[in-house]
Amino acid sequence: MARSDTLRREIAALGDKKAAHAKIVAAQGKIATAAREAARKKRDAAARSKSAATARSSLAAAERGEKKADTAEAKVAKARKDMAAIDKTIATKTTSLRSAEASEQKAAENVQRSKDAKRRREELSHARAVAKASTPAQTIRYVAVTPPVPEQLRVLYLTSNPDATTSTVTSPDGTVVEQGAWLRVDQEVRQVKQGLRGSKYRDLVVVEHAPAATFSDLSDGLNDHRPHVVHFSGHADAFGLWMENDAGEPAGQDVNFSLLARLLGATDEPPRLVVLNACESLEGADDLLQTVPVVIGMSDTIDDTAAVVFARSFYAALASAQSVATAVEQAKVQMVAASMFDPDQVDHSHLPTLRARDDVDHATLVLVSPPIRS
Repeated sequence: MARSDTLRREIAALGDKKAAHAKIVAAQGKIATAAREAARKKRDAAARSKSAATARSSLAAAERGEKKADTAEAKVAKARKDMAAIDKTIATKTTSLRSAEASEQKAAENVQRSKDAKRRREELSHARAVAKASTPAQTIRYVAVTPPVPEQLRVLYLTSNPDATTSTVTSPDGTVVEQGAWLRVDQEVRQVKQGLRGSKYRDLVVVEHAPAATFSDLSDGLNDHRPHVVHFSGHADAFGLWMENDAGEPAGQDVNFSLLARLLGATDEPPRLVVLNACESLEGADDLLQTVPVVIGMSDTIDDTAAVVFARSFYAALASAQSVATAVEQAKVQMVAASMFDPDQVDHSHLPTLRARDDVDHATLVLVSPPIRS
């Protein structure tokens, strides 16, 4: 239930309580007025009576009436005090309701913008898929797997979030709330680096982070760092990755998987592993395996928290000289644990999928080779 709906129900319930207290004020007010008048008459009768017994009886009746009036007036006072408190609470909740409605409106607008952007990507991807089907197949370089050597494992970590939108909403009480639709890719990189710091062979892994990555950044990264692992975190679909635009425009740039495979092969030292930590990215495995030996992708939509848990656990395992297959399995176990410990977290451990060429045994493929002790 939306916060605004909850507040409306609470305000309506408070209105009912206030109405109930108003009935008490009206009813007890009548009782107090009648009791006061009856007590006055009894005192007048006692004053006129010549009989001492009759006077005492009238005075006693007058005292009972006054006591009854006092009790009724006390109930009226309490009901009015409760009504004042309810009015104050209603005013506070009304302010919160306005703020919640404004925030929900902004969130709805952000969701709609995200849907519109996804629709545009799908339309563009469809158009490019049609163009690809009508274009003669390109020759893509086939990269052989070489045995690891005792050197640092170089990871080119690309993050991209071209659909990110943020807005600030200020409520009547001065509270500032930031609304937006964005991926926590910076948090993912931070968690990966923290996980590496706690790993046994952390000095044998170096991460080169390329934020707001473009297709050109990937090309430059392949030339400058000669990475063994290329990792992408961001948006993807069944046709390709969604990267930042080289022109710096808000709209992203769709990079289809066949083009990505060609670029990864267009270097003297191609990567040994590609990790696509993005929704539906497993669809690109067939294209990429024409160039790289091993690909890890997501078989469906994955949320931010699950993606962060996967990345941190996977690289921590690699940096402990575990095989690629074992590192994926450890990451899946950590994703299951995260969903068990947090009731709001959905178990997405079935999404990370490892694909390898027939000549590669991912169960024995170790990318971090510890130094040999003499």
